[in-house]
Amino acid sequence: MNRSAQSAAIATKCGWRGACYEVACFIEHAFGWRRKDGVYALPDGRPVFYHSWNVLADGAICDGTADQFGEGEDVAILAGDALLKARYREKYTAAHNPLSTSWLVGRPYAGVPDQVFWDAAEAAGTLQPGWWLSDRTRYLAWFRHGASQYPMFATMRDRYRERGYDATGLV
Repeated sequence: MNRSAQSAAIATKCGWRGACYEVACFIEHAFGWRRKDGVYALPDGRPVFYHSWNVLADGAICDGTADQFGEGEDVAILAGDALLKARYREKYTAAHNPLSTSWLVGRPYAGVPDQVFWDAAEAAGTLQPGWWLSDRTRYLAWFRHGASQYPMFATMRDRYRERGYDATGLV
């Protein structure tokens, strides 16, 4: 089966819409592509999510839930030196980041460990649903659709409300 046929199979069988860990486990089981857990980041290094994806034998990345990033991909296959591959990375900590780990030098970095970034942004109230997008319209529609079908999305919506965020776009 070629990659585009495999991508179609992934999309058909998984109903991808979030749940990255579960989808990456399914892909690993179905196709043998190793699951990788880490972070998906913006081009400037700001961490968007803890995330799971798969790595093929040739180093290409298969992201069965790329649709949640609202960047036009349903299932992303990133081969070779695709620029987006750098956005799939390990979690940065105080001791593991481009300022203190030689093999990471030159990679995008927000300047603070991922958890520090998330904690500060959460305290400032800047992690609204789809905060990483310049236009959240399609993402919020996707999220609303997910919340109407999947309990996990409804739970996420309720957690946004509990944390004081405006969840009206998610109803």
